[in-house]
Amino acid sequence: MNKTPPSSAWQPTIRVGMPLPSGELLQYGVASGLPMLMSANAFARVNARREFVGFNLAAARAIPQHVDCALDSAGFVAASHFGDYRWSVDAYLDLAASRDWAFYSSMDYCVEPQVAPDAATRRLRVDATIARYFQCAHRAAQRGMQAPLPVIQGYFASEYAYCAEALAIGKDTRMVGIGSVCRRHLHGPDGLIAIMDALDRVLPPDTVCHLFGAKGSALPALQQAGLAHRVGSTDSMAYDMACRRAMPVGRTQLMRARAMVDWHARETRQLAERATRAAVLPCVASERRRDVMEVATEAVGAALGELHGSNDVEYLKASHLAAHDVYVVTALLRTQGVEAFEQEEPEDDYGLGVVYQGVREALVEAGYLAVTA
Repeated sequence: MNKTPPSSAWQPTIRVGMPLPSGELLQYGVASGLPMLMSANAFARVNARREFVGFNLAAARAIPQHVDCALDSAGFVAASHFGDYRWSVDAYLDLAASRDWAFYSSMDYCVEPQVAPDAATRRLRVDATIARYFQCAHRAAQRGMQAPLPVIQGYFASEYAYCAEALAIGKDTRMVGIGSVCRRHLHGPDGLIAIMDALDRVLPPDTVCHLFGAKGSALPALQQAGLAHRVGSTDSMAYDMACRRAMPVGRTQLMRARAMVDWHARETRQLAERATRAAVLPCVASERRRDVMEVATEAVGAALGELHGSNDVEYLKASHLAAHDVYVVTALLRTQGVEAFEQEEPEDDYGLGVVYQGVREALVEAGYLAVTA
């Protein structure tokens, strides 16, 4: 689409990640008028056994209503530390309803390699993101709340496009979130430029994106690629990580607060300077061919994602089943090749059940398995 606005008109919001729900760091951010993003995990209360027992809604309500603050569902923490969310949709919506957030994101399932190392897990988590968004949106509507920010997940550009289309983003959706792009590189079929170019082709014309955790060089690179019109905001805690590296011990909240304000001022100034001299460069789509193993294992995730989405299987159970079925499918392909899936109704489906048929159909569609009439 490449309808980049004039440089002087392009002012995406840069939000600072705020890790604490109270204290000097938050007070400094409020006093400085910085736009912020807070994680639901910051408000989580736990018992002596570290079990989640609810959110600190009073702390959320104490943030002045005039403060431009958004809420993230803490999907990465949920995945990397606990395997799944510790809280229910309703508990999260209680937190979302506690104040007037700039936006609150849906409970998504990130797919960074640390938590989704293979195609099956990526597809399962993308499908879980889609299912959980509709659960959150439906329950929010029942409660008379504004719908959550849809979060588009994936790792390769084609996966993001699939997720966006499945979420059925309508023309009235002003903003969507783009997940799993924290510190993401810029180029290649899994680079941020390819991702945003793919989304530019499927999102409604006036929908902009919040890039969760995108690195500092991402915004000018996207502008150069002619994709600035899709960037509404981003967030980062780079200031806090830099402060930790500079002073591993002895840090105070006041030190972190000063680093936060200085970082935000510098990022804003540098973005404005780059915008005035940016030239639009052609965005070249990167094609990639999936090998037979990726096609087959993604089909495993798709089959189990469908079961999870229809509430037949809980997410953690689906994740465990995916790991088992990927092992079986991989072993079959290595020992027997695609011929292991040539029978439409086999006497022995190797214990895969519906997964067998899903893998077979995917192999046929991708051209790896020929079928005779």
